[in-house]
Amino acid sequence: MQEQYSGELEILRLRGIADGILQTASREAEKLGISPAEYLVSQSIVSEAAVYSALAEHCRVPFVPEMGFRPQSVNGIPLGFGSLDNGPLLIGMSPTSPQYIIAPEFDQFEQVTAHLHNSPELTDQVRISTPNAIRYASTVLNAPSGDLESRFPEFSAKARFSKTQLGTLVGVAAAFLVGFLVPKDFLFYSLSSLFSLACALAGIARWTSAKSTERDQMDLILPVAFQAPEIRWPTYTVLVPLYREAASVSDLVQGLRQIDYPTDKLDIKFLLECDDLETRKAFRGNLDDHMEVVIVPEGFPRTKPRALAYGLENAAGEFITVYDAEDRPQPDQLKKAALFFTLGPENLACLQARLAIDNADESFFTRQYALEYACLFDQVLPWFYQQEWPFPLGGTSNHFRRAVLDSIGGWDKYNVTEDADLGIRLARFGYLCGVFPSTTYEEAPISFKAWLHQRSRWYKGWLQTLCVHLREPARTLREVGATRFAVLTAMIGGSFVMMASHPFIVLAFLGYISGLLAFPNSDNFARDIFLALCLCGAVLGYVGAAMAMIRAGRRRNYRPNIADLILLPAYWLCGSVAFYRSVWEFFMQPYVWNKTEHGVSQGRRDDAT
Repeated sequence: MQEQYSGELEILRLRGIADGILQTASREAEKLGISPAEYLVSQSIVSEAAVYSALAEHCRVPFVPEMGFRPQSVNGIPLGFGSLDNGPLLIGMSPTSPQYIIAPEFDQFEQVTAHLHNSPELTDQVRISTPNAIRYASTVLNAPSGDLESRFPEFSAKARFSKTQLGTLVGVAAAFLVGFLVPKDFLFYSLSSLFSLACALAGIARWTSAKSTERDQMDLILPVAFQAPEIRWPTYTVLVPLYREAASVSDLVQGLRQIDYPTDKLDIKFLLECDDLETRKAFRGNLDDHMEVVIVPEGFPRTKPRALAYGLENAAGEFITVYDAEDRPQPDQLKKAALFFTLGPENLACLQARLAIDNADESFFTRQYALEYACLFDQVLPWFYQQEWPFPLGGTSNHFRRAVLDSIGGWDKYNVTEDADLGIRLARFGYLCGVFPSTTYEEAPISFKAWLHQRSRWYKGWLQTLCVHLREPARTLREVGATRFAVLTAMIGGSFVMMASHPFIVLAFLGYISGLLAFPNSDNFARDIFLALCLCGAVLGYVGAAMAMIRAGRRRNYRPNIADLILLPAYWLCGSVAFYRSVWEFFMQPYVWNKTEHGVSQGRRDDAT
């Protein structure tokens, strides 16, 4: 004789769950004082979604799965009439009635079933989901910063490794441990080969980029016709994320007032964390009509891209750009960007302005930093743009089509170099990034401590970005093409190889020339040839970088000198320190944002813009 089951259990039986399982669940649940449905879920016999979908079928209302709805909210607060696990939660309004979603407790199943059967008019207004789904919708999906995580989780850095990557990491770690047991000669030849190859490729790329861009126009003077008042400029939103920048507010607002753009088409939003009361206070009485302070609610992680997501949700512009607290963009930068977007192809999603340093002469680090920026933004990125290769964006002065940002999920709040990730993600979605002739001047870190904090965050973010876009290498290869895939992997992976191996190569070199270390033994001429090739690769990398620095520095009026070139290897050693710190943070503090302190320079050039 067929045992009689409650409504949701009967649905599960009709779906193929064995009678024996359901009978056991009924018997054991009675002993524990819980419902059979709760027992099935608690013992992982069936999923939570299976039980709640069975309840929905029995009640004759729709079941909505996780990520299938988003709550209505006011000022970021979901419109719920119960707990944010069980509802009711308002999810929409039809022309005739509101729409609610519920996920009743297990012991409320019978009560909900009876109520819906006795009030059939409610079946048009009620949907059933799971507590986990309601919780997720009320937190992640309800927050603008959760857009990428909910729509494209495979592009989020929330998970550091895929299962395949984790297995590879374990294999590499095992190989590293075994490496201590293999002959030292093998380690020497392997490390030297890898380092010299990376150096040679980097040197060739740096020299090629310098030669290919030497005739590029660094700046563009807009014709007088573009000052005509009858020109209908598109609405432009400027997002300025800030945290503990009260001292910079006055200069920042004054600098943004210099932007040459119709104020009725300009939407400037300062993004402040909810607990940053000092910076908020500094804005009082200091804002124009087209400026607004947006308060970012408490949440995790506290990063720049998370703040940008809230700015994007409130943005009114057709185009979006991002500036940092210390930025000094050229006044006509927005007009230039709008013009280049208009003239460019439809798949041109982002334009990167050139970044330059205006306090180059304050310290060793500001000088090297300035030359590094000149090479990157005046040579390497424009060269990549010439070849239509994807490239990691700079953290500021990147200009976007708003519609494209919305379509790809915006910024990843878990990636601490959201700019690098976004440049590659745009390419994977089929979009182009460009570089245009306008400059934003920035303040470089003066001390080693400040420089180290910033650079280790960059390397940590690049590690996150590399892991995200190599989760499915075959898919990435298919989306960007073989050449672009190889260029991206070589650009990021090659820099990691050089940063990781540079200290060991320097120590080995000093040991060999001092006589403290003996050259690896070899009975033939092959050793000498090998060492000569490795030395040539290293020299090629250094010479290529030095020549590119000279050209880039002269164009920016930094006047590189012999000390800048001689000390370049020392600067690279500092980069290695930052790299190893970033590896430690990647595993121990993946989402911690090492904030760069702004407004400390006393030597910024007033004539830079």
